[in-house]
Amino acid sequence: MNRLAMTALAAVILAVPAIAVARDSRSAHLSMTDPGVAATGAAGNPTAAVDARGEAGYVAWIDGDGAQNVFLARVDAQGRPGEPVRVNDRDGDAAPHEQAPAQVAVGSDGAVYVLWQNNREIPGRRFPASDLRFARSTDGGRTFSPAVTVNDDRDGRPSSHTFHDLTVGADGTVWVSWIDSRVRDSARAARPHGAAAPDAAAPSMASSSKPMGGKGAGGHSMGGHGGGANPADDDLPTSEIRIARSTDGGRTFGASRVVDAGACPCCRTSMAVAPDGTVYVAWRKEYAGDVRDVVIASLKPGADAFTPPVRVHEDAWVFPACPHAGPSVAVDAGGRLHVGWYTGREGRQGLWYASAVDGGKTYSAPVSLAANVPPSRVELAAQGESVLAAWDAGGRPASVQVARIDESGRIARFRTVPGRMPALDASGEAAVLAWHDHSTIRLARLESRGSVLGGW
Repeated sequence: MNRLAMTALAAVILAVPAIAVARDSRSAHLSMTDPGVAATGAAGNPTAAVDARGEAGYVAWIDGDGAQNVFLARVDAQGRPGEPVRVNDRDGDAAPHEQAPAQVAVGSDGAVYVLWQNNREIPGRRFPASDLRFARSTDGGRTFSPAVTVNDDRDGRPSSHTFHDLTVGADGTVWVSWIDSRVRDSARAARPHGAAAPDAAAPSMASSSKPMGGKGAGGHSMGGHGGGANPADDDLPTSEIRIARSTDGGRTFGASRVVDAGACPCCRTSMAVAPDGTVYVAWRKEYAGDVRDVVIASLKPGADAFTPPVRVHEDAWVFPACPHAGPSVAVDAGGRLHVGWYTGREGRQGLWYASAVDGGKTYSAPVSLAANVPPSRVELAAQGESVLAAWDAGGRPASVQVARIDESGRIARFRTVPGRMPALDASGEAAVLAWHDHSTIRLARLESRGSVLGGW
Protein backbone atom coordinates (compact mmCIF):
# COMPACT_ATOMS: atom_id res chain seq x y z
CA MET A 1 0.00 0.00 0.00
CA ASN A 2 1.40 3.36 -1.00
CA ARG A 3 0.58 5.24 2.21
CA LEU A 4 2.54 8.35 1.22
CA ALA A 5 0.45 8.82 -1.91
CA MET A 6 -2.77 8.26 0.01
CA THR A 7 -1.80 10.65 2.80
CA ALA A 8 -0.78 13.36 0.36
CA LEU A 9 -4.07 13.09 -1.52
CA ALA A 10 -6.12 13.28 1.68
CA ALA A 11 -4.14 16.26 2.94
CA VAL A 12 -4.71 18.23 -0.24
CA ILE A 13 -8.43 17.48 -0.31
CA LEU A 14 -9.02 18.16 3.38
CA ALA A 15 -7.46 21.57 2.95
CA VAL A 16 -10.44 22.64 0.80
CA PRO A 17 -13.99 22.74 2.18
CA ALA A 18 -16.54 20.33 0.74
CA ILE A 19 -18.89 21.86 -1.80
CA ALA A 20 -22.09 20.16 -2.95
CA VAL A 21 -23.10 21.28 -6.44
CA ALA A 22 -25.86 20.65 -9.00
CA ARG A 23 -28.44 21.22 -6.25
CA ASP A 24 -31.80 22.66 -7.24
CA SER A 25 -32.15 26.09 -5.65
CA ARG A 26 -35.72 25.15 -4.76
CA SER A 27 -34.57 22.10 -2.79
CA ALA A 28 -36.42 21.32 0.40
CA HIS A 29 -34.93 19.55 3.37
CA LEU A 30 -35.48 15.86 3.89
CA SER A 31 -36.91 15.20 7.31
CA MET A 32 -36.50 12.06 9.33
CA THR A 33 -37.67 10.36 12.48
CA ASP A 34 -35.69 10.85 15.65
CA PRO A 35 -32.53 8.74 15.26
CA GLY A 36 -32.48 5.44 17.09
CA VAL A 37 -29.41 3.63 18.38
CA ALA A 38 -28.75 0.15 17.00
CA ALA A 39 -25.37 -0.48 18.64
CA THR A 40 -22.58 1.19 20.58
CA GLY A 41 -18.98 0.39 21.47
CA ALA A 42 -16.91 -1.42 18.85
CA ALA A 43 -19.66 -1.74 16.23
CA GLY A 44 -18.37 -1.52 12.67
CA ASN A 45 -20.00 0.48 9.91
CA PRO A 46 -23.54 -0.64 9.06
CA THR A 47 -25.47 -1.68 5.99
CA ALA A 48 -29.25 -1.42 5.57
CA ALA A 49 -32.12 -3.17 3.78
CA VAL A 50 -35.87 -2.72 3.39
CA ASP A 51 -38.23 -5.54 2.41
CA ALA A 52 -40.12 -5.47 -0.88
CA ARG A 53 -43.44 -4.57 0.77
CA GLY A 54 -41.89 -1.74 2.77
CA GLU A 55 -43.03 -3.36 5.99
CA ALA A 56 -39.70 -3.82 7.74
CA GLY A 57 -36.17 -2.46 7.68
CA TYR A 58 -32.95 -4.12 8.78
CA VAL A 59 -29.48 -2.94 9.77
CA ALA A 60 -26.43 -5.25 9.95
CA TRP A 61 -22.94 -4.71 11.34
CA ILE A 62 -19.92 -6.51 12.80
CA ASP A 63 -19.05 -6.01 16.45
CA GLY A 64 -15.28 -6.01 16.94
CA ASP A 65 -15.26 -6.07 20.74
CA GLY A 66 -13.64 -9.37 21.77
CA ALA A 67 -14.91 -12.18 19.56
CA GLN A 68 -15.92 -10.61 16.26
CA ASN A 69 -19.53 -11.39 15.41
CA VAL A 70 -22.23 -10.23 13.00
CA PHE A 71 -25.41 -8.65 14.36
CA LEU A 72 -28.72 -7.62 12.83
CA ALA A 73 -31.48 -5.36 14.15
CA ARG A 74 -34.99 -5.12 12.75
CA VAL A 75 -36.34 -1.57 12.38
CA ASP A 76 -40.03 -0.90 13.13
CA ALA A 77 -42.46 1.54 11.51
CA GLN A 78 -41.35 4.38 13.76
CA GLY A 79 -37.69 3.89 12.90
CA ARG A 80 -36.90 2.18 16.21
CA PRO A 81 -34.45 -0.74 16.18
CA GLY A 82 -35.23 -3.97 17.96
CA GLU A 83 -32.84 -6.03 20.04
CA PRO A 84 -29.77 -7.10 18.04
CA VAL A 85 -29.60 -10.76 16.99
CA ARG A 86 -26.30 -12.54 16.39
CA VAL A 87 -26.22 -13.85 12.84
CA ASN A 88 -23.16 -16.12 12.73
CA ASP A 89 -23.48 -19.52 14.39
CA ARG A 90 -19.72 -19.92 15.01
CA ASP A 91 -18.45 -17.48 17.61
CA GLY A 92 -15.84 -15.09 16.22
CA ASP A 93 -16.49 -16.06 12.59
CA ALA A 94 -16.31 -12.49 11.25
CA ALA A 95 -13.79 -9.78 10.44
CA PRO A 96 -14.74 -6.09 10.37
CA HIS A 97 -13.36 -3.81 7.71
CA GLU A 98 -14.58 -0.36 6.77
CA GLN A 99 -14.79 -1.17 3.07
CA ALA A 100 -15.94 -4.77 3.50
CA PRO A 101 -18.85 -4.61 5.96
CA ALA A 102 -21.48 -7.25 6.60
CA GLN A 103 -24.13 -6.90 3.89
CA VAL A 104 -27.88 -7.41 4.35
CA ALA A 105 -30.62 -7.92 1.74
CA VAL A 106 -34.25 -9.03 1.77
CA GLY A 107 -35.96 -11.32 -0.72
CA SER A 108 -39.41 -10.77 -2.21
CA ASP A 109 -40.73 -13.44 0.17
CA GLY A 110 -39.39 -11.58 3.21
CA ALA A 111 -36.37 -13.86 3.77
CA VAL A 112 -33.45 -11.93 5.27
CA TYR A 113 -29.94 -12.64 3.97
CA VAL A 114 -26.63 -11.57 5.52
CA LEU A 115 -23.17 -11.86 3.93
CA TRP A 116 -19.85 -11.22 5.64
CA GLN A 117 -16.16 -12.08 5.55
CA ASN A 118 -14.03 -13.89 8.11
CA ASN A 119 -10.26 -14.10 8.60
CA ARG A 120 -7.97 -17.11 8.74
CA GLU A 121 -4.39 -16.73 9.89
CA ILE A 122 -2.19 -18.76 7.55
CA PRO A 123 1.50 -19.41 8.33
CA GLY A 124 3.67 -17.70 5.72
CA ARG A 125 1.02 -15.18 4.69
CA ARG A 126 1.62 -11.58 5.64
CA PHE A 127 -2.13 -11.01 5.87
CA PRO A 128 -4.96 -13.41 6.74
CA ALA A 129 -6.91 -15.34 4.16
CA SER A 130 -10.65 -14.77 4.07
CA ASP A 131 -13.84 -16.55 3.07
CA LEU A 132 -17.32 -15.20 2.43
CA ARG A 133 -19.95 -16.49 4.84
CA PHE A 134 -23.70 -16.35 4.38
CA ALA A 135 -26.74 -16.98 6.58
CA ARG A 136 -30.49 -16.73 6.02
CA SER A 137 -33.52 -16.04 8.17
CA THR A 138 -37.10 -16.97 7.32
CA ASP A 139 -38.68 -15.45 10.44
CA GLY A 140 -37.96 -11.77 10.00
CA GLY A 141 -34.42 -11.81 11.35
CA ARG A 142 -35.27 -13.42 14.68
CA THR A 143 -33.14 -16.53 14.01
CA PHE A 144 -30.62 -17.55 11.35
CA SER A 145 -29.59 -20.79 9.69
CA PRO A 146 -26.03 -22.09 10.15
CA ALA A 147 -23.71 -20.16 7.84
CA VAL A 148 -22.47 -21.52 4.51
CA THR A 149 -19.36 -20.47 2.57
CA VAL A 150 -20.06 -18.73 -0.73
CA ASN A 151 -16.67 -18.92 -2.48
CA ASP A 152 -16.16 -22.26 -4.20
CA ASP A 153 -12.43 -22.65 -3.43
CA ARG A 154 -12.85 -23.01 0.33
CA ASP A 155 -11.11 -26.40 0.26
CA GLY A 156 -8.23 -25.19 -1.91
CA ARG A 157 -5.29 -22.89 -1.32
CA PRO A 158 -6.13 -20.24 1.31
CA SER A 159 -6.80 -16.98 -0.48
CA SER A 160 -8.74 -13.75 -0.19
CA HIS A 161 -12.41 -13.11 -1.00
CA THR A 162 -13.63 -9.72 0.13
CA PHE A 163 -15.01 -6.28 -0.84
CA HIS A 164 -18.31 -8.03 -1.39
CA ASP A 165 -21.90 -7.07 -2.14
CA LEU A 166 -25.24 -8.85 -1.95
CA THR A 167 -28.51 -8.42 -3.83
CA VAL A 168 -31.68 -10.40 -4.54
CA GLY A 169 -33.67 -10.50 -7.78
CA ALA A 170 -37.44 -10.39 -8.01
CA ASP A 171 -37.37 -14.12 -8.83
CA GLY A 172 -35.61 -14.86 -5.53
CA THR A 173 -32.14 -15.48 -6.99
CA VAL A 174 -29.47 -14.39 -4.51
CA TRP A 175 -26.40 -12.77 -6.09
CA VAL A 176 -23.00 -12.16 -4.47
CA SER A 177 -20.04 -10.24 -5.91
CA TRP A 178 -16.50 -9.87 -4.56
CA ILE A 179 -12.82 -9.32 -5.36
CA ASP A 180 -10.95 -12.62 -5.57
CA SER A 181 -7.20 -13.29 -5.36
CA ARG A 182 -7.07 -17.09 -5.81
CA VAL A 183 -5.35 -16.97 -9.21
CA ARG A 184 -2.87 -14.33 -8.08
CA ASP A 185 -2.08 -16.20 -4.86
CA SER A 186 -1.59 -19.49 -6.71
CA ALA A 187 0.81 -17.84 -9.15
CA ARG A 188 2.76 -16.31 -6.30
CA ALA A 189 3.00 -19.68 -4.55
CA ALA A 190 4.24 -21.34 -7.75
CA ARG A 191 7.30 -19.10 -7.97
CA PRO A 192 10.68 -20.67 -7.32
CA HIS A 193 11.52 -20.63 -3.64
CA GLY A 194 12.97 -17.27 -2.66
CA ALA A 195 11.70 -15.39 -5.71
CA ALA A 196 9.39 -13.34 -3.52
CA ALA A 197 8.09 -13.60 -0.01
CA PRO A 198 4.40 -14.49 0.36
CA ASP A 199 2.29 -11.32 0.23
CA ALA A 200 5.47 -9.24 0.19
CA ALA A 201 5.03 -5.49 -0.11
CA ALA A 202 1.87 -5.71 -2.20
CA PRO A 203 -0.59 -7.91 -0.28
CA SER A 204 -3.67 -9.23 -1.98
CA MET A 205 -7.08 -8.56 -0.49
CA ALA A 206 -6.91 -10.16 2.96
CA SER A 207 -8.85 -8.13 5.45
CA SER A 208 -7.85 -5.96 8.35
CA SER A 209 -9.23 -7.18 11.67
CA LYS A 210 -9.11 -3.71 13.17
CA PRO A 211 -12.60 -2.52 14.12
CA MET A 212 -13.71 0.62 12.31
CA GLY A 213 -15.16 3.70 13.93
CA GLY A 214 -14.32 5.35 17.21
CA LYS A 215 -10.85 6.79 17.62
CA GLY A 216 -9.21 7.66 14.35
CA ALA A 217 -12.39 7.04 12.38
CA GLY A 218 -11.99 10.19 10.34
CA GLY A 219 -9.90 8.45 7.70
CA HIS A 220 -9.68 5.13 5.92
CA SER A 221 -7.76 2.21 7.33
CA MET A 222 -5.41 0.89 4.71
CA GLY A 223 -4.07 -2.02 6.71
CA GLY A 224 -4.37 -5.48 5.29
CA HIS A 225 -5.09 -4.62 1.68
CA GLY A 226 -3.14 -4.41 -1.50
CA GLY A 227 -2.99 -1.87 -4.22
CA GLY A 228 0.48 -0.44 -3.89
CA ALA A 229 2.97 -0.76 -6.70
CA ASN A 230 5.43 -3.60 -6.15
CA PRO A 231 7.65 -4.23 -9.20
CA ALA A 232 8.41 -7.74 -7.96
CA ASP A 233 4.74 -8.64 -8.49
CA ASP A 234 4.30 -7.12 -11.94
CA ASP A 235 4.32 -10.57 -13.51
CA LEU A 236 1.48 -11.89 -11.33
CA PRO A 237 -2.12 -12.19 -12.55
CA THR A 238 -4.38 -9.37 -11.43
CA SER A 239 -7.26 -9.53 -8.97
CA GLU A 240 -10.57 -10.81 -10.35
CA ILE A 241 -14.18 -9.74 -10.00
CA ARG A 242 -16.26 -12.85 -9.31
CA ILE A 243 -19.93 -13.52 -8.74
CA ALA A 244 -21.90 -16.49 -7.44
CA ARG A 245 -25.62 -17.11 -7.23
CA SER A 246 -28.08 -19.19 -5.26
CA THR A 247 -31.37 -20.37 -6.74
CA ASP A 248 -32.60 -22.14 -3.61
CA GLY A 249 -33.00 -19.23 -1.23
CA GLY A 250 -29.39 -19.13 -0.07
CA ARG A 251 -29.15 -22.74 1.06
CA THR A 252 -26.38 -23.42 -1.47
CA PHE A 253 -24.35 -21.43 -4.02
CA GLY A 254 -23.17 -22.53 -7.44
CA ALA A 255 -19.68 -22.24 -8.87
CA SER A 256 -18.32 -18.73 -9.06
CA ARG A 257 -18.02 -16.92 -12.38
CA VAL A 258 -15.25 -14.50 -13.39
CA VAL A 259 -16.71 -11.19 -14.55
CA ASP A 260 -13.40 -9.50 -15.33
CA ALA A 261 -9.79 -9.22 -14.19
CA GLY A 262 -7.66 -6.17 -13.52
CA ALA A 263 -9.66 -5.01 -10.51
CA CYS A 264 -8.38 -2.33 -8.19
CA PRO A 265 -7.79 -4.75 -5.31
CA CYS A 266 -9.45 -2.94 -2.40
CA CYS A 267 -12.39 -0.92 -3.72
CA ARG A 268 -15.74 -2.46 -2.85
CA THR A 269 -17.95 -4.02 -5.54
CA SER A 270 -21.63 -3.13 -5.97
CA MET A 271 -24.55 -5.04 -7.52
CA ALA A 272 -28.14 -4.37 -8.57
CA VAL A 273 -30.83 -6.34 -10.40
CA ALA A 274 -33.16 -4.61 -12.88
CA PRO A 275 -36.90 -5.33 -13.12
CA ASP A 276 -36.23 -7.41 -16.26
CA GLY A 277 -33.70 -9.57 -14.37
CA THR A 278 -30.53 -8.00 -15.77
CA VAL A 279 -27.71 -8.13 -13.22
CA TYR A 280 -25.29 -5.19 -12.98
CA VAL A 281 -21.89 -5.31 -11.27
CA ALA A 282 -19.78 -2.19 -10.68
CA TRP A 283 -16.18 -1.92 -9.52
CA ARG A 284 -13.04 0.18 -9.91
CA LYS A 285 -10.84 -1.20 -12.67
CA GLU A 286 -7.09 -0.74 -12.85
CA TYR A 287 -5.86 0.26 -16.29
CA ALA A 288 -2.29 0.62 -17.58
CA GLY A 289 -0.35 3.47 -16.05
CA ASP A 290 -2.08 3.20 -12.65
CA VAL A 291 -5.34 4.61 -14.02
CA ARG A 292 -8.25 3.63 -11.75
CA ASP A 293 -11.73 4.30 -13.14
CA VAL A 294 -15.19 2.90 -12.36
CA VAL A 295 -16.77 0.39 -14.76
CA ILE A 296 -20.00 -1.61 -14.96
CA ALA A 297 -20.73 -4.96 -16.62
CA SER A 298 -24.12 -6.64 -17.03
CA LEU A 299 -25.60 -10.10 -17.40
CA LYS A 300 -28.87 -10.42 -19.30
CA PRO A 301 -31.33 -13.17 -18.33
CA GLY A 302 -30.30 -16.35 -20.13
CA ALA A 303 -26.92 -14.95 -21.22
CA ASP A 304 -23.82 -17.08 -20.83
CA ALA A 305 -21.41 -14.27 -19.93
CA PHE A 306 -21.24 -10.74 -18.65
CA THR A 307 -20.78 -7.92 -21.13
CA PRO A 308 -17.32 -6.34 -21.32
CA PRO A 309 -17.02 -3.62 -18.68
CA VAL A 310 -17.97 -0.09 -19.72
CA ARG A 311 -16.41 2.99 -18.15
CA VAL A 312 -19.02 5.16 -16.47
CA HIS A 313 -16.86 8.19 -17.21
CA GLU A 314 -13.31 8.47 -18.48
CA ASP A 315 -11.90 10.19 -15.42
CA ALA A 316 -8.42 8.79 -16.21
CA TRP A 317 -7.50 9.09 -12.55
CA VAL A 318 -3.84 8.14 -12.13
CA PHE A 319 -3.16 6.92 -8.61
CA PRO A 320 -0.44 4.37 -7.69
CA ALA A 321 -2.30 3.02 -4.66
CA CYS A 322 -5.80 1.89 -3.72
CA PRO A 323 -8.22 4.62 -2.63
CA HIS A 324 -10.64 2.33 -0.77
CA ALA A 325 -13.55 3.99 -2.59
CA GLY A 326 -15.78 1.65 -4.55
CA PRO A 327 -18.86 2.64 -6.57
CA SER A 328 -22.56 2.14 -5.83
CA VAL A 329 -25.28 1.12 -8.31
CA ALA A 330 -29.07 1.00 -8.22
CA VAL A 331 -31.82 0.34 -10.77
CA ASP A 332 -35.16 2.15 -10.53
CA ALA A 333 -38.65 0.91 -11.34
CA GLY A 334 -38.33 2.08 -14.93
CA GLY A 335 -35.10 0.16 -15.48
CA ARG A 336 -32.81 3.20 -15.41
CA LEU A 337 -29.34 2.42 -14.04
CA HIS A 338 -27.89 4.83 -11.48
CA VAL A 339 -24.26 4.96 -10.36
CA GLY A 340 -22.32 7.00 -7.82
CA TRP A 341 -18.53 7.07 -7.50
CA TYR A 342 -15.42 8.91 -6.36
CA THR A 343 -12.54 10.18 -8.46
CA GLY A 344 -9.38 11.94 -7.36
CA ARG A 345 -8.58 13.29 -10.83
CA GLU A 346 -7.10 16.77 -10.52
CA GLY A 347 -9.80 19.35 -11.06
CA ARG A 348 -12.52 16.73 -10.51
CA GLN A 349 -11.82 15.43 -7.00
CA GLY A 350 -15.04 14.39 -5.37
CA LEU A 351 -18.22 12.35 -5.61
CA TRP A 352 -20.22 12.07 -8.82
CA TYR A 353 -23.51 10.68 -10.09
CA ALA A 354 -24.64 9.51 -13.55
CA SER A 355 -27.36 7.34 -15.05
CA ALA A 356 -27.97 5.16 -18.09
CA VAL A 357 -31.21 4.38 -19.93
CA ASP A 358 -29.74 1.89 -22.41
CA GLY A 359 -28.69 -0.89 -20.08
CA GLY A 360 -25.31 0.61 -19.24
CA LYS A 361 -23.98 1.09 -22.77
CA THR A 362 -23.71 4.88 -22.37
CA TYR A 363 -24.00 7.23 -19.39
CA SER A 364 -25.29 10.74 -18.82
CA ALA A 365 -22.96 13.63 -18.16
CA PRO A 366 -21.72 13.32 -14.56
CA VAL A 367 -23.38 15.44 -11.87
CA SER A 368 -21.18 16.60 -8.97
CA LEU A 369 -22.52 15.65 -5.54
CA ALA A 370 -19.59 16.83 -3.41
CA ALA A 371 -16.28 18.39 -4.44
CA ASN A 372 -12.92 18.30 -2.67
CA VAL A 373 -13.75 15.47 -0.27
CA PRO A 374 -11.42 12.61 0.71
CA PRO A 375 -11.79 9.24 -1.01
CA SER A 376 -15.21 7.91 0.00
CA ARG A 377 -18.31 6.22 -1.34
CA VAL A 378 -21.80 7.27 -2.41
CA GLU A 379 -24.66 5.03 -1.25
CA LEU A 380 -27.59 4.80 -3.69
CA ALA A 381 -31.08 3.37 -3.25
CA ALA A 382 -33.70 3.48 -6.01
CA GLN A 383 -37.21 4.58 -5.05
CA GLY A 384 -39.81 4.63 -7.77
CA GLU A 385 -38.15 6.32 -10.74
CA SER A 386 -35.87 8.52 -8.65
CA VAL A 387 -32.96 7.63 -6.40
CA LEU A 388 -31.85 8.41 -2.86
CA ALA A 389 -28.16 9.12 -2.26
CA ALA A 390 -26.05 9.45 0.89
CA TRP A 391 -22.36 10.21 1.26
CA ASP A 392 -19.62 11.38 3.60
CA ALA A 393 -19.42 15.15 3.25
CA GLY A 394 -15.87 15.36 4.62
CA GLY A 395 -14.70 18.09 6.96
CA ARG A 396 -14.50 18.20 10.73
CA PRO A 397 -16.69 17.37 12.50
CA ALA A 398 -17.69 14.61 10.12
CA SER A 399 -21.12 14.77 8.53
CA VAL A 400 -23.33 12.72 6.24
CA GLN A 401 -25.38 14.28 3.47
CA VAL A 402 -28.48 12.54 2.14
CA ALA A 403 -30.58 13.60 -0.84
CA ARG A 404 -33.20 12.55 -3.34
CA ILE A 405 -32.07 12.91 -6.95
CA ASP A 406 -34.99 13.41 -9.32
CA GLU A 407 -35.41 12.17 -12.87
CA SER A 408 -33.52 15.18 -14.28
CA GLY A 409 -30.47 14.55 -12.09
CA ARG A 410 -31.18 17.45 -9.74
CA ILE A 411 -31.05 17.18 -5.96
CA ALA A 412 -34.66 17.77 -4.99
CA ARG A 413 -34.39 17.10 -1.24
CA PHE A 414 -31.38 17.51 1.02
CA ARG A 415 -30.39 16.75 4.63
CA THR A 416 -27.16 16.77 6.70
CA VAL A 417 -26.58 14.77 9.88
CA PRO A 418 -23.46 14.43 12.05
CA GLY A 419 -21.58 11.19 11.46
CA ARG A 420 -19.96 9.16 8.69
CA MET A 421 -20.16 5.91 6.67
CA PRO A 422 -23.87 6.05 5.71
CA ALA A 423 -25.94 3.06 4.63
CA LEU A 424 -29.18 3.46 2.73
CA ASP A 425 -31.99 1.38 1.30
CA ALA A 426 -35.50 1.98 0.02
CA SER A 427 -38.45 0.00 -1.28
CA GLY A 428 -41.79 1.39 -2.35
CA GLU A 429 -42.58 4.17 0.11
CA ALA A 430 -40.11 2.90 2.72
CA ALA A 431 -36.58 4.22 3.25
CA VAL A 432 -34.05 3.77 6.03
CA LEU A 433 -30.74 5.53 6.67
CA ALA A 434 -28.08 4.19 9.03
CA TRP A 435 -24.72 5.74 9.83
CA HIS A 436 -21.74 5.69 12.17
CA ASP A 437 -21.56 8.44 14.80
CA HIS A 438 -18.27 8.00 16.68
CA SER A 439 -18.70 4.51 18.20
CA THR A 440 -22.49 4.41 17.77
CA ILE A 441 -24.63 3.10 14.91
CA ARG A 442 -27.65 5.36 14.45
CA LEU A 443 -30.60 4.92 12.14
CA ALA A 444 -33.73 6.75 11.08
CA ARG A 445 -36.68 6.62 8.73
CA LEU A 446 -36.55 9.24 5.98
CA GLU A 447 -39.39 11.56 4.99
CA SER A 448 -39.74 14.50 2.61
CA ARG A 449 -42.05 17.48 2.73
CA GLY A 450 -45.32 16.59 1.06
CA SER A 451 -44.54 12.90 0.67
CA VAL A 452 -43.36 10.23 3.04
CA LEU A 453 -40.21 8.45 1.92
CA GLY A 454 -40.32 6.01 4.80
CA GLY A 455 -43.99 5.17 5.18
CA TRP A 456 -43.99 1.89 7.06
